[in-house]
Amino acid sequence: MEPNFDWTHAVAERKIQGAMEAGEFDNLPGRGQPLDLDVNPFEPAHLRAVNRLLKNARALPEWLQLEKDIEHEMQLLAGARERTLRHLPLAKNAVTRARTVERFRAEHRERLRTLNTLILKYGFVAPAGVQRPPFALFNVEKEMAALDAAFDAR
Repeated sequence: MEPNFDWTHAVAERKIQGAMEAGEFDNLPGRGQPLDLDVNPFEPAHLRAVNRLLKNARALPEWLQLEKDIEHEMQLLAGARERTLRHLPLAKNAVTRARTVERFRAEHRERLRTLNTLILKYGFVAPAGVQRPPFALFNVEKEMAALDAAFDAR
């Protein structure tokens, strides 16, 4: 016996072959016509019209749009941090530098909270079978401490 032998597959194939030889598939409706792959039999009937409309408008499913939004926000977060750290030493005086740091800290904290909200929503909306490795929630206080350490290092 083969190590990868699947007896259920063999039994199913034998039954299908027997039914074909007995002519049980000869009078099925739609025989000889191509399958309509635009209809998803697993899609709830009440969502078909909406999903067809969205598909024709080339709109992404909500979970894919959330993935894009999360990636975009992460890039904005990293870019804003690098720009601020690069420009901070160019501040005219200590007061300007302190105002810049406080403003950026508030913006950074808000972006982290927004990202966490998007990540949580993605976890609920995206089908389990298609989720990428899960996005990790940000520990806001830990991230803010790391930001403060980066500011202190400058």
